[in-house]
Amino acid sequence: MKIPKNKRRPFPYFGFFIPVLIKKDKSFTIVKQFMFTESTMYYFDDEDQHDVNKLFGFSFGWHHNDSVRFGWRPNEDLSRMEIVGYEYLDKLRIPTIPICDVRLNRWYKYELKYNASSSQIEYSVSNDEMKFGMVHPITLKKKFNWGYKLDLYFGGNKKAPHNITIYKK
Repeated sequence: MKIPKNKRRPFPYFGFFIPVLIKKDKSFTIVKQFMFTESTMYYFDDEDQHDVNKLFGFSFGWHHNDSVRFGWRPNEDLSRMEIVGYEYLDKLRIPTIPICDVRLNRWYKYELKYNASSSQIEYSVSNDEMKFGMVHPITLKKKFNWGYKLDLYFGGNKKAPHNITIYKK
């Protein structure tokens, strides 16, 4: 997957718009594998350095109302990629949820799960050497939610400063 310089992504939120029915009482999981390359490192000499780029996730309706995603950004010393939880619940942007830092040029499995029995979002990042996880409670107000899967997106306020390559299996 490539993000060209000065772009966010060809169409930022999803590849093909395929709505999915997400029921409040039924669990839902997405599992993907990614590898960040050196090209994903960048430095903005301002507050936008801490903006979160989006890796993937899903919405419960409109994504700026209710959604959960894995987010990514370079860590403080630009040596690893910081992986975070990025959520909107009831139209409110939830503070970024730290999950882990991953090394460049290594494959990691990312699992994002809505657990209906506990009404929680489970974030999991793993490879052969390590496993990190974070659980965050959420409250869905509607019994049925039409949502959609969300895909790779660069930005907050700024576009990609150079060509960025992230590999996906």
